[in-house]
Amino acid sequence: MFSHRTAWDASPNRLAHARLHHQSCGRTALDLSCSNPTTLDLAYDEDFYAELFDARAMAYEPEPFGLRAGREAVANQYYGRRGMRISDERVCLTASTSESYAHLLALLCDPGDVILVPSPSYPLLDYLAELARVELVCYPINYDGHWWVDTAALAELVRRYGSRVKAVVCVAPNNPTGSYLTHEELDAIESLCTNADLALIVDEVFSDYPLYPGPRRVGSVVGERECLTFVLSGLSKVAALPQFKLAWTVACGPDEMVRPALARLSIIADTYLNVSTPVQHALPKIFEASEPMQSRIRRRMLSNLETLDAAIKDSPISRLRVEAGWSTIIRLPHLGELDDEGWVLRMLERIDLWAQPGSLYDMQGCHLVLSLLTPPHQLAEGLSRVVACVEQECRC
Repeated sequence: MFSHRTAWDASPNRLAHARLHHQSCGRTALDLSCSNPTTLDLAYDEDFYAELFDARAMAYEPEPFGLRAGREAVANQYYGRRGMRISDERVCLTASTSESYAHLLALLCDPGDVILVPSPSYPLLDYLAELARVELVCYPINYDGHWWVDTAALAELVRRYGSRVKAVVCVAPNNPTGSYLTHEELDAIESLCTNADLALIVDEVFSDYPLYPGPRRVGSVVGERECLTFVLSGLSKVAALPQFKLAWTVACGPDEMVRPALARLSIIADTYLNVSTPVQHALPKIFEASEPMQSRIRRRMLSNLETLDAAIKDSPISRLRVEAGWSTIIRLPHLGELDDEGWVLRMLERIDLWAQPGSLYDMQGCHLVLSLLTPPHQLAEGLSRVVACVEQECRC
């Protein structure tokens, strides 16, 4: 009865099973993985919500790319304030970046085509690609004290898969590595896409959360581009409002490529029309209020990093370098057959603590991914437990 492409194994994996068992025993785990700002004491004032919507929100005005007022807010308020000039005609509003990705897979790919995606990175595209019958092939992001894109390996994958490759995806800043693209990396990737007639898709949802300045970084790829480029972002991260369900895609590149792309994308977007009218009208107020919230989040992130560094000093735990985003990665000692999932299970059982293993993001070795949005007192308590647990295991 059902399609082969939805024949997923929906049974809990060993981590989910362990957490369910832990909860069924009446135990509560301190969660250092949560990145939902609405549950982490990062809410806006009540007045913000009360004044957000007006009578215009009650009229239904369907537009394939979203209301002009909403697209103008993205173009002028969000990007304009950052010194970037774009046309609202190149902005497509969607309900989420997941929907943006799905639209782009439909626009660019036939079944069996290939999209090149970074690894490690958040596994957002896996199910979307299966639904579109598109193959994801990973190119490496390496770490040697800082994160860098292996552009030579990326070029080799383009050669290997040939005409099946339709696009390269970059996540910048990456999740969970928190690494930006450098100008040198972007130049190499853009040249590769131009020469191979590929689209470039850049997910910039965490670009508003740099931890410190860096001259080699690409703050945003929005602007004049040599290849057909789609830039994704949305309110979930920009404004810490995941419940408002609005994201956007900005098309960049030569006009002779962008025009036919937008013509096709318009039909795809018009087929769904998922964006809520009220949130589109509210965008100017949301963008205005988002900047203080971003500052508040950055302060918490920096404070939490200081707490983390102090907690693991002189311990067997080390932290990987992070430049931006809502997560950070710690490296744990590799003890016998104890991998990162094993560490998560052991910590859940012994110290009532939950974190994400690096293997969830396709990382090799023993790593935990921690949320920098964690309330400071919870992070301090959790790190105390983690350090004690690791030191005890190392003594055994």
